[in-house]
Amino acid sequence: MKEKIAKFISILTVVPIVALFSITLLYFNFREDFKSCGWYFYSIFFLTIMPLLAYPLKRILPGFKDKGRDGERKLAFVLAVSSYILGTALVFILKAPVIVEKIFSAYIASGGMLAFINKIVKVKASGHACGVSGPITLLYHFLGVPALWLFLLLPIVFWARINLKRHSFKDLVTGTLVGILSTVIALGFF
Repeated sequence: MKEKIAKFISILTVVPIVALFSITLLYFNFREDFKSCGWYFYSIFFLTIMPLLAYPLKRILPGFKDKGRDGERKLAFVLAVSSYILGTALVFILKAPVIVEKIFSAYIASGGMLAFINKIVKVKASGHACGVSGPITLLYHFLGVPALWLFLLLPIVFWARINLKRHSFKDLVTGTLVGILSTVIALGFF
């Protein structure tokens, strides 16, 4: 039963699902800042739908089909970062509203820093922890103190990821710090 609960928590806190929640919360609180629902759907497409495509694509792409969970994780990361890069480039080319620029800047910074920490520095940082702490930091930027209660989700994420033996406590703390710091840095440019 404990493992099923941990899996459920892990599914609910996968980065694209947290992005969907965060973008939707921001849209309903700052609808006028999005200028139109088109930018809301644009954000959902690049930050939720594109990264989630990794899960069905893993079943049909030859290079990932037989690699199990590892292949799924790699494809999810590649699709997410590619989608963040393309989405962010288009945000600035198409002159998106500032709120959308901030959202994409935070995601590209987090994805870039996470990739750097994991691939170059060779320190394992949790994508789940980064994908929860970064958006909470983004929500705090826009919503202020009422968003701080969302940080209470992190111990639940930690518990689930440790119970599933996906990460150590150090991996989770590192991922959390990457999410918070990269988001703060990205928002500092505005």
